[in-house]
Amino acid sequence: MKPFVKWAGGKSKLVDEIKSRIPKDTKRLVEPFVGGGALFLSLEMPNSLINDNNKELINLYKTIRNNPKKLMNNVDKLAIEYNKSPEEFYYYLRNLDKADVIYKSFNPTFRASRVLFLNKTDFNGLYRVNANNKFNVPWGRKEKAPEIYDKKNIDEISDFLKTTTIVSKDYRKLQKDIKAGDFVYIDPPYDKLKEDTFTTYTKDDFDRANQVELKEFCDELNKKGIKFLVSNHNTEFIRDLYRDYNISIVMMARNINSNGQKRNAVEEVLISNY
Repeated sequence: MKPFVKWAGGKSKLVDEIKSRIPKDTKRLVEPFVGGGALFLSLEMPNSLINDNNKELINLYKTIRNNPKKLMNNVDKLAIEYNKSPEEFYYYLRNLDKADVIYKSFNPTFRASRVLFLNKTDFNGLYRVNANNKFNVPWGRKEKAPEIYDKKNIDEISDFLKTTTIVSKDYRKLQKDIKAGDFVYIDPPYDKLKEDTFTTYTKDDFDRANQVELKEFCDELNKKGIKFLVSNHNTEFIRDLYRDYNISIVMMARNINSNGQKRNAVEEVLISNY
C-alpha cells in the first residue's frame, strides 16, 4: 500500500532504511505523527496505533476506513465541477472553511473528500494552514482534475485500517497507551534549517521548546523500556539534544519545496535508544 496524500516530510524515500532498523521483536507500531503514513502503510503491521494533531487528516484516515465508497463518489463529483472552471472551483472549495459554523455543518465524509481533492489540485501537494487554522495553499494551476485516488489502493487501505487505532490528540497523551512490545516511530515537524523551512501542518508551529518536550517524551519511553526511532533534520541543536542516544546521519531528498530548483538532498538524523 502507498500513501493516498502527498505530505511535506513524507518518508517514502526513506521507508526501506527505516524498516531495516525496526526491532525484530516489535509487536505493534505506534506513530504519534503519522502524516502521510508512508512507513505505516508500507509496513502493513496489524493493530497499529496512529495519531496526528491534524484533525482534518485524521478524519480522512477514518473516512477511508469507514466509508471509502462514499469518499470516492464525492471526489468524482468534485472533479466534474472542477473541470468546468478549475481555478474558480478550487478557490470555492478551499474557502469553505472560512466560516466555522458553516464548515462544521458539513459531514465528515464531505470534509475528507475536500481535503483529499485539494491535496491533489493545490500548489505542489502542500498542506498548510494560517494562524486561524484556515487552509491557504494556492491553486496548483491544473487545468484538468488529475487522478485524485487509486481505487485499489483506497480499498486495500480501508480494509487494513479496520485493525488500526486512529486518534487525533496531543502526542504526549499517548504515553499511557504505549506498552511493552510497541515500537514508536516519531516523525515530528523538524527543527528548522532556516527561517523559511516548512513546519506549519497545523495552526500551532513546532518550535525548539516543543523539540525539547518531544525529547522528554522519548526519555519517558526509554525509562519504560520502549524502543523508539526519531527522524529530524541534522542540526547542531538536535544532535546536542539527543546526545545520549544513538544518532545516524542519512541523506533525504526533499519532497516538497515551493521552488523546484531547491529540492536537493539534505542531511537528516535517525535517533534511537537501541
